[in-house]
Amino acid sequence: MERDDNSTKYIIAFIILAAMVVAMIYLGNTGNSGKVEVGDTVFVNYVGKELNGEIFDTSLEDVAIGAGIQQPDRPYQPLQFLVGAGRLIEGFDSGVLGMKVGEKKTINIPPEEGYGDIDSSKIQVIPLIDEIPLIQDIPFPETIELELFKFNQTFGTGYIVGDSVQLPDTTIDLTIKEIGETVNLSRDLKVGDTYDPGEGSPWNETVTAMNETHLTVKHNAQVGDVLQLAPWNSTVIDVDETNITVRHNPIPDTTVDTYSGSFNIHFNETAITLDNNHFLAGKTLVFDIEIVDIVKPNNN
Repeated sequence: MERDDNSTKYIIAFIILAAMVVAMIYLGNTGNSGKVEVGDTVFVNYVGKELNGEIFDTSLEDVAIGAGIQQPDRPYQPLQFLVGAGRLIEGFDSGVLGMKVGEKKTINIPPEEGYGDIDSSKIQVIPLIDEIPLIQDIPFPETIELELFKFNQTFGTGYIVGDSVQLPDTTIDLTIKEIGETVNLSRDLKVGDTYDPGEGSPWNETVTAMNETHLTVKHNAQVGDVLQLAPWNSTVIDVDETNITVRHNPIPDTTVDTYSGSFNIHFNETAITLDNNHFLAGKTLVFDIEIVDIVKPNNN
C-alpha cells in the first residue's frame, strides 16, 4: 500500500513538472508577456480620423454608420496584418508595437509616417472656361499594316484584295491592298470628307488636309453642344475660326480611378483641380486602436 502511495506521488509530481514545462514553452512562444512584436500577426479594431475629428475609415460598422461612411459591400471586422511587413503606413505599423490584447490606444501619425506630403507635380488645374482648338492634327497613317490574325479578329474573314472594311464604331472605310502573313490597308478619305470618329468623340470631323502620317480635321461643333469627356459634362458656349469655347459643368467632389491612379476632383468658381495625391496626403492622422488578438510566428 505504501509503494502505491509513493508511485502516486511520483506520477503527480511528473504531471506538475510537465505542466510547468508546457507553460514555459508557451510563455516563450508568446514572448514579452503577449506584447506585439515585429513578425506577429495582429487583429486590430480602429477608427481613423483627421485632426478636426472627421472619421475617414473604421473597422467598426456602427461607427461607420454614425459617420455616414458605411460601405454596404464591405465586411466590417478587425484589420489583420503582419507587423513590420511594410503593408500598412509606417505610423500605424509601428504604433501597435508593445501593445497587449484588449489594450486601447490613440496614435497620431504625421504625414511623413502616413501618406506623405502633397506632391505639387501630381496636381493639374483646368480653367472652368476652357478652349479646344477647332482644327487639330491627328495621327492616321495613309497605310496601315496588321498581322493577319489581328485583322481577322477585328474585321472577320473571307475578304480579298480590293474589298473595303470599316473601322469598328466609326464611318471610316479602309481598302485592302495586300493579304499575306500581314494585311495592308489604305485609308479611304479625301479632303472635304466628313466622318464619325466613333465613341469618345463628341463631334463628326471634316478632313481639311492630309499627309502620309496625319489627318488635319475640323471639329463640327455648335453652340449648345454638351460633351461628356470626363466625369463631368461640358457645354459649348462659343465657336470661332480657331477655337471651341466650353464651360465645364461642376459636380460634387469625387474620386475617379484611372490607369494613372486615383484622381480627386474638385471644382471651385474658376477652375477644376485634378489631384493625383492620396486624399490623406499632407495630413496628420489620428487612429483610435484596440488589439483584438496577437498570433506569434511559431504559434499554431
